[in-house]
Amino acid sequence: MAIRVTFLIGNGFDLNLDLKTKYQDFYPHYLWDNRFRTDDPDIFRFKELLRNGSQYPHWADFELALGQHTNTPPLNTAVSLRKCLQHFKRCFAQYLQDEEARIDYDACGRTMALQFLEDIRNHLSYLEPRFRNNILNAHSTRDLRLYRILNFNYTTVIDRLFGYLKDENFAPQTRIPVIHIHGTHSGGMILGVDKADQVANPTLLPNDRQWRMVIKPLLNQQSGYGHDEEALSVLENSSTICIFGMSLGETDSTWWVRIGRWLMASSSHHLLIFSRGSNLDSFFPEDILDYQDNIRDLFFSRAKIPPEHYSILQDHVHIAITSNIFKLEPVMKAPPAEAPLPSGFIHVSLPTTIPSKGAPL
Repeated sequence: MAIRVTFLIGNGFDLNLDLKTKYQDFYPHYLWDNRFRTDDPDIFRFKELLRNGSQYPHWADFELALGQHTNTPPLNTAVSLRKCLQHFKRCFAQYLQDEEARIDYDACGRTMALQFLEDIRNHLSYLEPRFRNNILNAHSTRDLRLYRILNFNYTTVIDRLFGYLKDENFAPQTRIPVIHIHGTHSGGMILGVDKADQVANPTLLPNDRQWRMVIKPLLNQQSGYGHDEEALSVLENSSTICIFGMSLGETDSTWWVRIGRWLMASSSHHLLIFSRGSNLDSFFPEDILDYQDNIRDLFFSRAKIPPEHYSILQDHVHIAITSNIFKLEPVMKAPPAEAPLPSGFIHVSLPTTIPSKGAPL
């Protein structure tokens, strides 16, 4: 019998590599980088809307805000909404390609790949012994383990790392497929909300042709790539599911609900959520337990699990607090030297801080 272990991997993976892929990293580039300049008045107003808005800590918060601002110009018409989203995605894709190109794969690709594979195979070692044994007792140690990765990032770092591995690094028929749920920076990029009630102005989108512009599951379903169907099949056939680098945000609630159903379907199913717990002091175990309970409760809420099932599932949702897994330490290329400016030009650096609300562009 094969044990099927599925990893859902989000932006925390890229951040672990010191790639600047948070919304707050891209935000100033989108506003001020000359590569992303445009004279289009709708996109200018969209940037103004972003500048006067909140500084979203997670991409899910930004996506949720998009839906909430569909009553606000320029997002209050279908034409300008499409234009602004597509411009944003095109610029973000270029930014991500440039960020990913900072990694010197020739210098560190194979080392990173082997470490990544080792962490995949030894992921249970990051759990406390009691919780680790709960999972191990559900399966035979002699069972073949098959791993799958559902990648919620637009970057292709994991794909490139696997290119450095040879067949000898895997047991027969155990290469690890990678499914990009929302496309990549090279194409098929999907960004938006999860469902219709996250759009403040539903009259803006009178039919599926309009809804799929902002609702990720609908666009995934109609796009023809089949990422959603393949990923859902992988989830349903998993023995263990691991979540790394994801915020459990509302704009991916489709996936949390599916995992919740999967979790309740069998007493042998286990969910493992990795979290950094950066501000925790290991001297106080009560604080660690509270932190783990809060993440567990957040997942139960996002997954729409009835409260009467919480106690039953308590020992099937494990929170691993660690900053060591997938700490691959890439070698970065030296930044290119800036070309000298023509005589008479003044060099203006990109702002490194985000101005306060109301500050001029």
